[in-house]
Amino acid sequence: MATKEINKTKILVKVHEPLITIMQHKIEAACLKRDAYLDKALRIEAEFLREEMATPNSDKAKKFITEQLSELRLKPLTLVLSTETVNLINEVCKEKNVPRDAFMNRFFLLLIATDTVLTALFNEFLSIADLATMGEFSESHGWDYLEEAGYYYPSSATVELMFRTKVALDSLEEIATKVSPFLNVRLFINFIIYKYGDEYGDERIRSFHKAMYSFPFEENALKMLPDDYDFLRVDNSLGFNTFISDEYIERCESFIELDDLLTKQPEKEKFLSVMKKEKKEKQQAVFESLEKRRAKIEGEAK
Repeated sequence: MATKEINKTKILVKVHEPLITIMQHKIEAACLKRDAYLDKALRIEAEFLREEMATPNSDKAKKFITEQLSELRLKPLTLVLSTETVNLINEVCKEKNVPRDAFMNRFFLLLIATDTVLTALFNEFLSIADLATMGEFSESHGWDYLEEAGYYYPSSATVELMFRTKVALDSLEEIATKVSPFLNVRLFINFIIYKYGDEYGDERIRSFHKAMYSFPFEENALKMLPDDYDFLRVDNSLGFNTFISDEYIERCESFIELDDLLTKQPEKEKFLSVMKKEKKEKQQAVFESLEKRRAKIEGEAK
């Protein structure tokens, strides 16, 4: 049977440089062809982006995300993907008013994320869950905690992996081509939302529904990583967001203005101190000049 030819095209994206190196290593370790795997994974995640971003970004938010993204150590990366996948990504990003490179960088960041990185990125969610449960959550759950979690995962995205009835290659093919690379993360988040959001009636926990693309990472998310992760630390993580509300931007801008004020305050104090010193020296010079003139006049009078 003839294999259907897949039309492919090159796509140039700008990705935070450390992510490229780590991703390449992980994909090679998994014995996968980079672009072939990314083609399938990006197609799946583009559909999730469409589903999980209920509200498109405003033009103000899109501009803000683009500006924050430019602060990262971006490096051009060329991918060879199917035309179908590229068209879908472009279509969804346009529909949701998301900078395409922001989607790609968030995807790559989550793709290489360890439990430590996930904890840093979703720290607010984990803190709220822990607070709502009075510590029960952090004592018993980690990112690998999936008890009953499958019940809460969207059925439209679930793939039955029948390892007992299929040969290994069939199972691997399904995992690599049909399952979201973030399956376990979504399972965990959804489990916590439905279990603790309902049990404790905490609306803050429920608000993290579909958080993979709708939840904004905090500015200092990656800055707070432990020393072992210094290669991933950045001062500003806002460029990894796909959605930001205008209200969130206003809060960010107010903090930025405050930081600028605090940063510039010592400079301002130094400037005022110099001005005060120069003014005093000038007054002293004028006084001395007047004294000399007075002494000269008095001398001539005698």
